[in-house]
Amino acid sequence: MLLSSLLAACSPQYNWRQLTVAGGAVTAFFPDKPVTQERSLPFSGHAIAFSMTSATVDGALFTVAYAALPEALRADEAVRKEFAAAVVGSLYRNLGQEPPQTIPVSGESFTIEGESPDGAITLQARAWLTGQGLVEGIVTAARDRFPEPQAAEFLHGVEPSR
Repeated sequence: MLLSSLLAACSPQYNWRQLTVAGGAVTAFFPDKPVTQERSLPFSGHAIAFSMTSATVDGALFTVAYAALPEALRADEAVRKEFAAAVVGSLYRNLGQEPPQTIPVSGESFTIEGESPDGAITLQARAWLTGQGLVEGIVTAARDRFPEPQAAEFLHGVEPSR
């Protein structure tokens, strides 16, 4: 079983590369060439720049999301935590699940089993609230095709800059 996991992690479908994304705020190992999308999120009277850098392999989506906090919000720890809880909580709500009382934003991994318009889905993620913003490493795939070893490798390789 261990050998098959190692072979799956080295599958020719996965072409791992280390990249710095989000203007240097995050380093990550992507399983293929990623693309970046950006949008603005309204929060507490501010437009927050939100970037998502993603690669798709065999139906699984590997994403690093980064939301840079405006200077006015960086100094207010309570508002920073509220923002992180809202963004990470939306991952749960988007899959039809209630967010936990304590939102994981200190780099620990968490898993959400939920539903999407296409059926049962698994999401594994790690999130960090830094002094500059919110970093998320996210892997999503159909529940019956979730790439466990590759998700673990990807999430382990996401590192916010200090």
